[in-house]
Amino acid sequence: MTTELERQAAKGTGRKYGSVAELMRGEGVSQEVQNRVKELENETRVVDYLVRLRQAAGITQEDMAKALGVTQSAISKLESGTDLELTLGEIRGYARATEQRIGLMFGQPLTHVESVKCHALAIRRHLERLAHIANRHDELEKDIQGFFGEAFFNILTILAECGDKLPGNGRDVGVRIEIIKAGGVKALPKSRAGASAVPV
Repeated sequence: MTTELERQAAKGTGRKYGSVAELMRGEGVSQEVQNRVKELENETRVVDYLVRLRQAAGITQEDMAKALGVTQSAISKLESGTDLELTLGEIRGYARATEQRIGLMFGQPLTHVESVKCHALAIRRHLERLAHIANRHDELEKDIQGFFGEAFFNILTILAECGDKLPGNGRDVGVRIEIIKAGGVKALPKSRAGASAVPV
């Protein structure tokens, strides 16, 4: 026999929520339960990502089990567990099976300045490696030099476009980019803020 309380609990409220957190707040769930749900979310971020990665690749748990050399029940347990139970080998297995890259970072998130510096240093390392390849392989030299030219103008364009968004930079600042060739100088078309525009 259904009690009155059970009937009330089964009835929909008609309210819609954009997230589990909103639902809990809107339905008056205790702060203790809300905190525990938040903890569980934080403890399963990587696991949830691996599940979404597997599903997006169209790989079943059985397929993943074969790829990792384990049973389907082991994959089920992994995907219903927490991040602390994961091993680097399992994460690597998901990356290989889905043919995707997975990067992990621990600690405080990088600031915008730190992120730009990290990416700039990474770009430098890759450009140095490309230069090294060009010096060792004559057949790739022309293509790599062409890429360097594109990268140079793209980086300048990105800096100019982002610089235009700084306070007080809505006026013409007189930035000019030119392509210098043996046959003469070719000026690129001007952007809205006076900087020469190069397709990115």
